[in-house]
Formats: sequence, C-alpha cells, structure tokens
Amino acid sequence: DLKLKSEELDSIIAETEKEEKKLQRKRNAAEKVIEERLVIAYSRIRTNTRNGLAVVSFEREACGGCFNQIPPQRQVEISSRKKIIVCENCGRILVDPELKENN
Repeated sequence: DLKLKSEELDSIIAETEKEEKKLQRKRNAAEKVIEERLVIAYSRIRTNTRNGLAVVSFEREACGGCFNQIPPQRQVEISSRKKIIVCENCGRILVDPELKENN
C-alpha cells in the first residue's frame, strides 16, 4: 500500500512540476512587460506575507488578505481599475473580484 501511494505521489509531483515550469515561463514573460518598480514592489509584498499572496480581491467589503473592512469609496476606486490600490492595513494589492474570477 505504501509503494502504491508513493508512486501516486511521485506522479502528482511530476505533473505539478510541469505546471509550475509553465507558469514560471508566463511570469518571466510578464515581468519583461511590466515596469521594474512594480515587479520589485510585488516581490517585496509577496515575501512579507505569510501565505505568499501579494494580490487579493476584496470579498464582502473586506480585504481578502487581512479581512479588514474596506471603505466604500476605496471599493469604487478598486472597481474602476484606473490605478493600483493597496490595502491600508496589510499592504497587499487589491483587485476587483470580477477580475480575479476571470483569471
């Protein structure tokens, strides 16, 4: 039984490594298009968070990272997608929930 589970785990790891490499290539291509200061800020935020999420959506009027309340005006600014908005409490980048669902 242990051998069977070990083989199953090895196959899952191989699949996820392929997917990880594919996503890493997409990330590297995207980094070339985005301004360097934004990539640096994203990396800094990602390393400073517990779960590694630098970009979160707001759900039920609260930040998806720290779950603190987001004022209605700030929610409108996030939904307009005209500039990058960060959470005042945790510093994560906030995006519109619809944008998160599409990607």
